[in-house]
Amino acid sequence: MPPSRSGNVSKSRVHGLRLYVISGPDLPVIEVTDAGGTIGRASECEILLPAPTVSRNHAMITQVGDHWQIEDLGGTNGTFLNTIRLDAKAPSVLAESDRLQIGPWILQVGTMEATTVSLPTEQDEEDIERRVQKIAPDEIAALARHRLSLFIECAGLINQAGDETEQADAILSSAMEGTGFGRSALLRPIDEGDQVEVLHFKNRSGDQTGFETFSRSLIRAAANGDMVSLLSDSQPDYGQSIADLNIHSALCCPIMVDDLVASILYLDARGSEATVQSDAAGFCQALVRIAGLAIANMRRRELLDRQQRLVSDLAAAREAQQFIVPSLGGQIGAFDYAVQFRPGRYASGDLFDVFELDGGRVAVCLGDVSGKGIGAAILMAASQSYLHAAMHRFNDPGEAVGALNAYISERSPINRFISLWVGVFDPSDGTVTYVDAGHGHWVHCKSDGTCFSPERATHQPIGIEGTAVFSTHQIHCERDDRVLIMTDGVVEQPCPGGEQYGMSRVHGLLSTLKTPQDDVTQLVDTVRKFAETDELADDTTVASIALSR
Repeated sequence: MPPSRSGNVSKSRVHGLRLYVISGPDLPVIEVTDAGGTIGRASECEILLPAPTVSRNHAMITQVGDHWQIEDLGGTNGTFLNTIRLDAKAPSVLAESDRLQIGPWILQVGTMEATTVSLPTEQDEEDIERRVQKIAPDEIAALARHRLSLFIECAGLINQAGDETEQADAILSSAMEGTGFGRSALLRPIDEGDQVEVLHFKNRSGDQTGFETFSRSLIRAAANGDMVSLLSDSQPDYGQSIADLNIHSALCCPIMVDDLVASILYLDARGSEATVQSDAAGFCQALVRIAGLAIANMRRRELLDRQQRLVSDLAAAREAQQFIVPSLGGQIGAFDYAVQFRPGRYASGDLFDVFELDGGRVAVCLGDVSGKGIGAAILMAASQSYLHAAMHRFNDPGEAVGALNAYISERSPINRFISLWVGVFDPSDGTVTYVDAGHGHWVHCKSDGTCFSPERATHQPIGIEGTAVFSTHQIHCERDDRVLIMTDGVVEQPCPGGEQYGMSRVHGLLSTLKTPQDDVTQLVDTVRKFAETDELADDTTVASIALSR
């Protein structure tokens, strides 16, 4: 039996994603890299869907830990997952074989291995065109009273199903019992009906054979939302069958969910079978309406369950982070400091720590783990704890960062790395001894208002090459000088027009300020105003430290 679709989220790590066009304008298979991407009709989108009903920036797909997520970005026409419209700005977990509707396209979710089990449909339009009839919407009214009790019983089985496999089995069993057909299947059309994905099937014999091909005429009609039947010929042997399979009667009924064809109920009778009920069409009409409602309810529950699991996992990650985040401002040794820590909608991958070393020195660490979500948060927590211990053990930022790099390189996935700035502030001579590992976003603010930043980071990020050596550099700070370190969420934050905030704006603002608290508060507020939103594009952390005495 072909595998039935499962809504469970895979626990294994996903290294690539593919979107297969099921219907809509022709496109090649869309490969989504580990970095994810924005879906839209704007030319700069990583996943380009050029159609007027697709917003310029319509949705976003991201890899978060061991799963993929999709987020609708608030476009007029919305993003549908398994026929359910997604709430804007609320990420939803993607599972194998999910279907996305974006504009005129329906896309099936798969990994770099194709996941669809499909069978061809038989090109039979000319042979059976005269035998195919659409069924009027009012056929259901013909159900006799004595059949209603059976229908109610079937509806109860469908609605009480615990998962999609059980629900599909209940739909097919009910359809065969109520109509007399000998075989039944739930299908999803592919390539406009040229192929079908078999979601589930049953026959009266109980074996796993019986559906080698399907009528393309029936599938195409049902895919357009019509319920159709294949009428028996008047010959005693029921005439020429489709694909020489002796099929003399068939019903094809679309199961609609929110005005979209979620699947197709396909029934047929063959050979000498002549037990099809006279009101089979009416029974199936009623059945697929109930099935559509039940499928919609189950899918909504499934999406809600996915969302609740995601929220629960993120909450646990944030709670774990709170145990290791230091106080967000005050005095430490001879220094004043302040920090603002603004995670995005996911658990943050930003790293910040400040702590005292011997001799009145103070260590400040700020970094940014690549990616978002639980995986980035766990790597952040592990890195911060390791670095804290290494700074006390080695008493030198270069050696401590080198040890962290070797530790992370052995354990982190190849697509995870950390940009990191680590500085040791010494009040005895005003020196700041630092390592810049792929970070680059920091400013030395002199007490006279002048600001300096390095042109580039001096080392590659953590986790790329395990044997890398990290040398230290020094700057000298006078009393009331400040060093401000920030993650790239500040300088790379775009405004609605797409322009980034940039380092020159950072310098212009900091040159007018005097205290660490003003630095972090006003910089974050100014970036939010520039972005015209409180939901910044990335995790944002800003820390400022000043020699005060």
